[in-house]
Amino acid sequence: MSIQRIIVDTDPGIDDALAILLLAASPEISLQAITVTHGNTTVEKCASNALQLVELARLTHVPVALGASTPLVRELGIAEETHGDGGLGYAVLPRSSTQLYPKHAVDLIIHLIHKYPNEITMLCIGPMTNLALATRRDPSIVPLIKRVVSMAGTIHYPGNATPSSEYNVFCDPHAYDIVVRAGFDLTVVPLDVTYQCLFQKSHIARMTTARPEIVKFIEDATRFYMEFHDEYQNIDGCAINDPLAAAILVRPDLVELLDYHMTVELSGKHARAKTSVDHFKAMGFAPNTKVAMKVNVEGFMDFFIERINNL
Repeated sequence: MSIQRIIVDTDPGIDDALAILLLAASPEISLQAITVTHGNTTVEKCASNALQLVELARLTHVPVALGASTPLVRELGIAEETHGDGGLGYAVLPRSSTQLYPKHAVDLIIHLIHKYPNEITMLCIGPMTNLALATRRDPSIVPLIKRVVSMAGTIHYPGNATPSSEYNVFCDPHAYDIVVRAGFDLTVVPLDVTYQCLFQKSHIARMTTARPEIVKFIEDATRFYMEFHDEYQNIDGCAINDPLAAAILVRPDLVELLDYHMTVELSGKHARAKTSVDHFKAMGFAPNTKVAMKVNVEGFMDFFIERINNL
């Protein structure tokens, strides 16, 4: 079994939390760090959630580093109506005794990339501010990062932040633009596939062998998330966006990737933060992104439940 070194850059966040639990349940993954950014709530609350989650998932050996508190250019936005005042829905976890890594998340990213050149995959499941800052501070890391996998964007599916933009990109479109243009081996998992993967109460009922505190956390967190999806989007269940991006690290066969040239719209009243791909190569640019456009929904849900049952 090949072991992958992963840095997860995240803004926990209900679905971020589920992704972290999935990584903890995957022996193929060697989690090198959790770097925290603003996004679903403030960076301070996101960091507190991350520290609580590493204790829940028994990952206290993994450093958790505080990162960017604001976007590069635009104003700070948070989504507590989606994830709750604390960011984890109705879930309440014990106060963590684990301490934050003493340096900034950007410093930790740069350090680990140089320590393990061409070995680390960045799993980015929040706004891209930390990686953009790391890239600007030390451009030499770009060819040293094995791969960047990002839950972000929407191609054909409606946006969940504006009519045309996905939330992670909307939070910091300038950072995402930097990453898209940097030259990474970039894989994007957009709403087009994640919104097909709806987590429902029947899935919780199948979590029969996971630790009781894991099941209770998932039930309490996703109950809030399901209420949001029902009220605001008329959806039965909740889209577990970030776990799909985590899952394809281990099970790439769960999605079909297509090579596209992707751009990020940085202006406009209605299209700001829209991710666009050149389906027909009309602009003549070479592909810069692999985009997941099809997903094996049942296979993913089975995989997610199976792994959580192993916790």
